[in-house]
Amino acid sequence: MIRSRQQGRLRVWMMVFCLIREVHSSLPAPQNVAIVSFNMEHKLTWRPGPGTAAATHFRVQSCDLKTKTWISVKNCSDLQIGESCDLTKYFKEIYGLYQARVQAFIQDQESDWTRSRLFTPLMDTTLGPPAVSLTGCGNCLLLKLSLPHRVEENLSPVKYFYQAYTVNVTRTRDKAQFTVKASNGENLINYLEPGVEYCITVTAVSFRKPMPPSDPQCAYTSPQKLNTVVVFLSALCSVFLLVLFLCAALIYTGQLHNRHTLVPRALLSFIWKCRVSGGLEPDPEKVGCE
Repeated sequence: MIRSRQQGRLRVWMMVFCLIREVHSSLPAPQNVAIVSFNMEHKLTWRPGPGTAAATHFRVQSCDLKTKTWISVKNCSDLQIGESCDLTKYFKEIYGLYQARVQAFIQDQESDWTRSRLFTPLMDTTLGPPAVSLTGCGNCLLLKLSLPHRVEENLSPVKYFYQAYTVNVTRTRDKAQFTVKASNGENLINYLEPGVEYCITVTAVSFRKPMPPSDPQCAYTSPQKLNTVVVFLSALCSVFLLVLFLCAALIYTGQLHNRHTLVPRALLSFIWKCRVSGGLEPDPEKVGCE
């Protein structure tokens, strides 16, 4: 009799516990929890579970597998739908092994935790292309390469992925292409046509997963320098030919011959007028009429 009463009470408590758990976990758990990393910047993303209310909020925790302790992530304890969580400061060791989890909550209800996959910063991040600067220099291009800004702030092992590059060069005019090798710092791409536009893309050569190429950068090689001696002689020849052409035109039209005959006639007319007006012969010592 006593045993049956105890079993009955146990059943009642189990039913209450199940009801409390059902109410406590009535919110849908987040889905597609993943750590997305680019240039050593790590973010946790997720999607709300089916039927999640618009007023639902989320909290995030991270765990270093060395300590195996879950800690709350600051600034990620009350996130709304569509927001993500920055974990860069919590994943400090590039060779470390980490994990993150997210939970939905609203008022007095909360969902189960949903965990991400294990994450190693150095191996699981996506390293982007280098910083590229391109300028023309006569029959060449001056290419300057440097590490991405975020990578420069991290530990030296990351920099080993940015030691050598493959540069794809395309001539805009006819799409002719060739490739050259380059390294950090200044690189010259020689033997190009002066005054022609070229576009380049740069890809880091790495022994890990492939890296994306840089955005196309375009520049004109500088035009050829003018030879001042040649320019002066060309201008002189042009002037000489122009004068010669004008003289030939005057001779052909007869205007050059008429000018020689018109000058004496004008002089004779001038003398005749002086005689008529003065009634005297002009004084040979005087230049003209008074």
